[in-house]
Amino acid sequence: MNTDTTNRFSWKTAILLSLASGLLIAGLSIFLQTRGLTVEALSSALPSPAIAAPAAPGTASSFTAPGKPVRLIIPSIGVDAHIQSVGLYWKGDGTMGIPTNFTDVAWYNGGPRPGEPGSAVIDGHLDGRNVKEAVFYNLGELKQGDAVEVVDDAGKTLHFEVVAIKTYAVDAPTTDIFSSDPSEARLNLITCAGDWDKSLKSYNERTVVFTKLITAE
Repeated sequence: MNTDTTNRFSWKTAILLSLASGLLIAGLSIFLQTRGLTVEALSSALPSPAIAAPAAPGTASSFTAPGKPVRLIIPSIGVDAHIQSVGLYWKGDGTMGIPTNFTDVAWYNGGPRPGEPGSAVIDGHLDGRNVKEAVFYNLGELKQGDAVEVVDDAGKTLHFEVVAIKTYAVDAPTTDIFSSDPSEARLNLITCAGDWDKSLKSYNERTVVFTKLITAE
């Protein structure tokens, strides 16, 4: 594994430390993408500057390292979205960044790229102040076995399959979203769910769709 790839995996230590201090537990405040987030805040939430030996087909090690993800396609719920690259949230609270609009999704560039070993994470808005249905409005309707595709900047399409859908309370521990068996290539998709909490200015739950890599071509 080269030095660049090793550096990309150094995010895991930082994420676990953030979880220990409660930053990522609130952290799905990464999704302040809702009615409580003003249009002004969204407009200023600019993206942050930011394989193995041959194996059987369909495993994470059966192809070369993927490029930067540029497009997310989920046929069963009609998603075909541009992928923004984001770091930590612009407010400096240690949480993941969010898309700057309601039609794109955002990949956390401090973690693995989709198709690399570990858990890549993409978030997207549920709705907005003047937007009834944003890009991930129907994310919770996905079922086990549904297809999720990511296209990288080299034109390669990575095919994932939904393996689980979970709902978390906004303050629940979320270690499993950002970490996984390093021998597997996972992609986890997140958006808001539940009821709007005026005191938190956020929804009180989060929907997380867990997927695993099937093939790349």
